[in-house]
Amino acid sequence: MKKKIVAIILIAVIVASAGFAVKTFIIDKKAGSTDESSQIYVTSLSEIMGEGSSYTPEVFMGVVEGQETTSITKSSERELDQIFVSEGDIVSEGTPLFSYKTDTLEAEIVQFGFDIEGYNLTIADNNRKIEKLQSDIAKIKGQTEKDKNEREDLQNQISGLNTDIAITNNSIEQTNAKIEEHKKKINNSTVKSTVSGTITKIADDTNPYTTDGSFITILASKEMRVKGQINEQNVWAINVDEPVTLRSRVDETKTWSGTITKIDTESKQENNQNNYGGDSTEGTSTKYPFYVTLDSSEGLMMGQHLYIEIGQTDAPEMDFSDGTYLYDYYLAYDEDGNPFVWVDNKGKLAKKSVKLGDYYEEQMVYAVSGIDKKDKLAYPMDDYKEGMKTVSGVEGE
Repeated sequence: MKKKIVAIILIAVIVASAGFAVKTFIIDKKAGSTDESSQIYVTSLSEIMGEGSSYTPEVFMGVVEGQETTSITKSSERELDQIFVSEGDIVSEGTPLFSYKTDTLEAEIVQFGFDIEGYNLTIADNNRKIEKLQSDIAKIKGQTEKDKNEREDLQNQISGLNTDIAITNNSIEQTNAKIEEHKKKINNSTVKSTVSGTITKIADDTNPYTTDGSFITILASKEMRVKGQINEQNVWAINVDEPVTLRSRVDETKTWSGTITKIDTESKQENNQNNYGGDSTEGTSTKYPFYVTLDSSEGLMMGQHLYIEIGQTDAPEMDFSDGTYLYDYYLAYDEDGNPFVWVDNKGKLAKKSVKLGDYYEEQMVYAVSGIDKKDKLAYPMDDYKEGMKTVSGVEGE
């Protein structure tokens, strides 16, 4: 059958700053690495637009992603020792992620031991003083006022020493509690993954903490789902609990089944199609993500691109093979609002200016000039820099 090109935006699940890491095109970015070590996945324009294909409004694009993201935090009170993983690594539950230094804790435990020895010596000394005071009281036999006052004074000294002993015993208990707490920290100095998945972010000086304070972010791989996106004009075309067919972009005979389980109208994204310099607001639209739960994820990989087929339609098709067209989500804009795309230039990422022609609202596609169908494009991200390494291949397969 003829390939059908999507009406709705593909938002690739690229959680690490350079893209989503999968087995066949992992972004090999180690913690603290430079931009030169990153690899950005690029796809030819002819493949993106589906050479010789046409569009129907009942077909959407989707990308395979994990069901959930797990954030691992780092204690601000402890000093980091080693990081055992890198961005793009695939980990299992129980895999060591990083460790804290323990030398300070061990030194404090030794000092706590000395403190406890000092406390015990103080208690022993006070007990000896109490024994002597009790002996002095026993020697007072008279019942004169002087004798009574002397006995009372000695008894008050004994009471004060007993109070000091109680306070010292409490200090010993608190110090022992600190020792146990330190031992527990030492035993737990290596932080391990609580899920299986892919490391998508490790915070450092050049890759700062996220707003929730997470140190390492893991995209769980135990369960997969497919994420698509729909705009406000077409949101009526899909429904929760509606069955769908998911089809490979490069081999139409490979299909999977699933059900739409969520249309997230709360997470809207405003998009002004005229932000390249026009004053008109006619191109403004709001887009919403929707999610498909798979009946089986066998044969799928994280980051793989799929067609989401809702059903058949008699709507007229639009042929994109008679010119140069580009989905609007592949466009980026400079500070002056001029449109450009990220392209492969001899294995390096580069900016390439484009001119925009007619815009097709329902398909979310521009007629463009300045690029041709052989150009290989990258999905735009805010942290891209010219000179980053690019990698291409058969997408998602």
